[in-house]
Amino acid sequence: MQSLGPAKGYAKGRGSQEALLSRGIAVPREPSRGLPMLTGTRNLIKRGPRSVRLGKAARDRVRGKWLLLSVLFLGTAVTYGAILGGQAGRMLDATTTGLQRLAVAAGFGVERITVEGQRHATDAAITTALAAGPNTMMLAFDTDAAKERLEAVTWIRHAQVMRLLPATLHVAIEERTPYAIWQNKGKTYVVDDRGVMLAPALPQAYPNLPLVVGEGAARHAAALYEALQPYGELKDKMLAALRVGDRRWTLKMLSGLEIMLPDDNIDVALQSLTKLEQERGVLDRDFAAIDLRLLDRITLRKRTAAAVDAASAPADVPSAAGSTPPKGKT
Repeated sequence: MQSLGPAKGYAKGRGSQEALLSRGIAVPREPSRGLPMLTGTRNLIKRGPRSVRLGKAARDRVRGKWLLLSVLFLGTAVTYGAILGGQAGRMLDATTTGLQRLAVAAGFGVERITVEGQRHATDAAITTALAAGPNTMMLAFDTDAAKERLEAVTWIRHAQVMRLLPATLHVAIEERTPYAIWQNKGKTYVVDDRGVMLAPALPQAYPNLPLVVGEGAARHAAALYEALQPYGELKDKMLAALRVGDRRWTLKMLSGLEIMLPDDNIDVALQSLTKLEQERGVLDRDFAAIDLRLLDRITLRKRTAAAVDAASAPADVPSAAGSTPPKGKT
């Protein structure tokens, strides 16, 4: 029997492998004879790279927490010091001012003001009350506060302020209506139907307004002229209405006749006067006064008998000639 040496056996095995590979059959590679084969499993690395990286990340997180706490502590200390030193408000104001300037520079400043309903209120009064200018930022403008300031103007009863972006403020106002001329203590004012003084005025400047005289006359003028509304002929002959003791009225006629009305029930007294005028024409006769203060009687005083009373008229009582009698009691 012939034995094969290692070289021949190796060559034969190698040839058979090449033949199999040429036929497309995979052949397991033989282990290298020069290196020993390891069998079984061994833990060569006890702490892999993953555990090392995780340890480093944990240290970074701890360091980040301390950094965050340090920043918060420093910010709190700075804020507290600013509050104690009174600098917080200045810092906020400076920031707000800067933002407003940027907005104005971007075209959101007040460039135009339009007013609707203005007749008597002056431009200066409206502009001052509005308190808006080229450096005013539209978005920060307080329209409610501007409304209150406008309604504090004497002539303005109601006001509305609207922002029309980007740069227009629209003001709609409702003005008070002049109702009467009020004369008191030698001075005259135009007043509305609630007795609000609108402006100093001469009666000649408002010839179509009624003249009321005395303390409290402005407040009660609307109620009086509402009661006189059905008596157009009587109103046409009136020169003024005098408020006596802030209780009742005396009507001063163009002829110089005085009609003394009661404290209450004015309409009943005027009905009695109308009936008396229809029956006797007393308004055009030579009477100095018609006393209607007592509802159950009417007292007539002739002009000759009233000569003493003429000297007792107050200084504020107007006359048809425009002069005022001497001061005295009524």
